[in-house]
Amino acid sequence: MNELHKATVGFSESNKIGVGSYDSMYKGILDQDGIVITVTVFNLLRRGASMSFMSECKALRKIFHRNLVKVLSACCSLDF
Repeated sequence: MNELHKATVGFSESNKIGVGSYDSMYKGILDQDGIVITVTVFNLLRRGASMSFMSECKALRKIFHRNLVKVLSACCSLDF
């Protein structure tokens, strides 16, 4: 989790690239190899966010498009 926090500069507003009903998306750069990533942070305190998270994970696993990157990992935590 520290790596994601660092990559997004503490989930700063300047790295926020989108907001949804249950989530916010942030651009980040991994220190190790400079790979640009997108991190979606769901507000799990909002009713329905957990189900939205699971639905998005299922959908993204099945989508293949030249403008979308492969989902590398997903995790759930109340730490953010």
